[in-house]
Amino acid sequence: MPNILKKILKFIIDALTFLIFLILILLIYSNVKMMVSGNDYPVVFGYSTFVVASGSMEPIFSKDDIVIVKNKKDYFVDDIITFKDKDNNLITHRIKTKRGNILTTRGDANNDDDMATVDVKDVIGKVIKVYKKGGIWKKVFTDPTIIIMVFVTLILFDFAFSYKGFKKKQNKKIVDKIQDVSLKQVNKMPDSPKMSNLEIVELVKKTDMVKAGEEVKFDKKEKEFLNYTIRLDLNELQKRIDGKMKGQ
Repeated sequence: MPNILKKILKFIIDALTFLIFLILILLIYSNVKMMVSGNDYPVVFGYSTFVVASGSMEPIFSKDDIVIVKNKKDYFVDDIITFKDKDNNLITHRIKTKRGNILTTRGDANNDDDMATVDVKDVIGKVIKVYKKGGIWKKVFTDPTIIIMVFVTLILFDFAFSYKGFKKKQNKKIVDKIQDVSLKQVNKMPDSPKMSNLEIVELVKKTDMVKAGEEVKFDKKEKEFLNYTIRLDLNELQKRIDGKMKGQ
């Protein structure tokens, strides 16, 4: 896979991991706040989300749509609000009349006003956004088990990419250390790990690939040979330094 595609894919995985992590934090925050406040619906920074349960507000929104509701200080005629009725049911209808703190509401698809009036204190908020058929996604992204599974999967993908990048850097370091050494000459050393001419040619190809920035996997025998080469090269360098020191 070309490096540019790998970088793009890693960026996407990192972005998704951050997004899922953020959703997980918001989910934990909203659940904790629900327990503290005693509410049976989530509130995050004054916003709540609800899945529409009926078609009483069609064509504005339909069953299984998601509505985003914002808590307001005041509400006016023609606002679409979500409120709790006397039976503690959540209803999202339009305000038809307002007399002080008492509201009359009606679903757009209904012919008559709701039988019971609504006190402003029972209003959760005003509908500010509608997402068509978003109820399915809400079920997915509010299930802690699913969120955690997706988060862990993305972390593993990110770890896999990071590990490949780490191995690539390690290979580059090894090859950089032996870039001035002839592997064929090293193979002639009496105590070197022996490799066939074909294996040496293949190893040279791999080192060239590493220099070009490509991913390469060295087998055990190749790693032993490269490590021997590095030790040999360092010993040779030390001999040259010692020789120069003696010549001074």
